[in-house]
Amino acid sequence: MDTPDIEQQLLEQAENINALKDNQFALVAQVQVLQAALASILLTHQDRPAVAANFERYMKVAKEAAPTLATRMEGLEAGILSLMGKHQA
Repeated sequence: MDTPDIEQQLLEQAENINALKDNQFALVAQVQVLQAALASILLTHQDRPAVAANFERYMKVAKEAAPTLATRMEGLEAGILSLMGKHQA
């Protein structure tokens, strides 16, 4: 393998990494917008305790389905539950 091939591979890898970064930033932005929309709805919902109970059930399923993400989900879950008036100890 000569130097131009290695340089080309490095350029391609750099492009792939940049594309992944762009995708990650796009996903983060999307999540932030969805969280703001959800918070707006939850803060005005008339039956927040019922919504909180349903949310907890769905989160249990989600964490069981993706155990490697469960720890990250727990922090976000606590924030949403807090918005619904349910504070975790």
